[in-house]
Amino acid sequence: MNIVEQIFCADQLSKVGSVVALKWNNGSITYQELAYKIQAASLELKKHGVCIGERVVFQCADTENLVTWYFAVLNIGAVSIAVSTRLGREDLYHVIQDSEANALIFDSTTAETCQTFSSDSRLIRINLNQVSLDDQMSGELQTAEREPDHEALWVYSSGSTSRPKGIIHTHRCVRDCCGFHTDTLKISVGDLLFCTSRISFAYALANGLLAPLQLGATVYLHPDWITLDELRSIVCVERPRVVFAVPSIYRGILDLTDISDEDDFSSVEFYVSAGEFLPAELQSRWEQFCGRTIINVYGCSETLFLALTGNAHDTPPGSVGNPLVGVVPYLVDPVDSLSVSQAEEGVLYIEHPFMFTHYANRPKDTEYRLRGARFNTGDLYRQDACGNWYHLGREDDLLKVAGQWVYLREIETVGQNSQLAIDVAVIGARDNVGSIRPALFFVPNDDRLCDEAVSLMRTYIERNLPMFKRPKWIRAIDDFPKTANGKLSRSALQRMVEGQSRD
Repeated sequence: MNIVEQIFCADQLSKVGSVVALKWNNGSITYQELAYKIQAASLELKKHGVCIGERVVFQCADTENLVTWYFAVLNIGAVSIAVSTRLGREDLYHVIQDSEANALIFDSTTAETCQTFSSDSRLIRINLNQVSLDDQMSGELQTAEREPDHEALWVYSSGSTSRPKGIIHTHRCVRDCCGFHTDTLKISVGDLLFCTSRISFAYALANGLLAPLQLGATVYLHPDWITLDELRSIVCVERPRVVFAVPSIYRGILDLTDISDEDDFSSVEFYVSAGEFLPAELQSRWEQFCGRTIINVYGCSETLFLALTGNAHDTPPGSVGNPLVGVVPYLVDPVDSLSVSQAEEGVLYIEHPFMFTHYANRPKDTEYRLRGARFNTGDLYRQDACGNWYHLGREDDLLKVAGQWVYLREIETVGQNSQLAIDVAVIGARDNVGSIRPALFFVPNDDRLCDEAVSLMRTYIERNLPMFKRPKWIRAIDDFPKTANGKLSRSALQRMVEGQSRD
């Protein structure tokens, strides 16, 4: 069993070989053409000395070249590790050392950073812009046979609070994880899908690439971190049937002031959101904007594919719906680790058909998070009487203040409801006496002076939260700091108030 064989086997190619697999701004490639390119890239990898089981790090733009070589690494039985193009030299060096990578593949967008590792004589370096593949390949794709439990790919966490950690996945059956795409999105051969996130991000890799290609769909590629204007152009010109994005993208579109009738966002049949908390008010605003519901879903790098998914019809606002077939969720009390009843709140544990095997070089983290077949997500959830699941925040976001539990997500929601902010984030930070207390950061939605914006937010918070739940710091900032994967950097926010006396 090899992931490449699952997608590009002869039987599958006989059905979808002439269908466009990848499309981009000025070109496209069919499934058969892509299979031939993968075969050519596989031969090049072997010529460079990459062997079965060895690990290959990619730092490239999201192009057909990245997809080709990523699958070629899997095809020869080596291990693919894609990282963000925004990853700095220090973190990239950490990934190379942590994974004991034998090769580094890059392109012109990252050559300046990647070529600094030229002194490492053991590291094979391949610049995709300097390699020409044989375009005369033919015949069946020759794929290295792998077992379901053999290493296939690593995903590195975004490192929002520490160094990125390697999450290791094997060649398990991709088809078992396509239920959302087949049952909810009703994906058919040739349907066009687009994900605004980068392929180095598990959300995009699994749901915007592996699952669509498994089903014979067409994946639209955008090489760089997308701007709102670029997304508008893709929606209007390419008219994808499905768009995968994160809440901040949807909020950004709604905050644009120059949207016109030509920006036909209703042409997309399904909008999907993951990666961050999706507020119910944002779902409501989006539906009013274009008549389409944002489908809220939940997954994590440790499962690669989605675990909980809503739908466009009867999933309540704010809910991530129900578990996919094969996914078994459990709620556990965050204090005593005992199972809780359906009506209570707890930490989400899940069993999943595509579970990771372990964290690289982190046995204690693996032991803490992976309990047999169950994975401790660290996310707080509740389930309603109808079986719908609701994300309440992270286990780390549950603070005890004045002897009472405080959910940081609740404070965040109140801040969003103030109508004073484009975006709000609440984190826990240590004050000058060592106590961990809530800190609220927000991006004001107008041009008020900073002090005035903070004063208005503080007044609103005081009117709507009891004393023990109120944030001890309130800060207005121009923009939220982000990790290399584009997620909120909580550690950067913590540093803004850490060790300070409360406001």
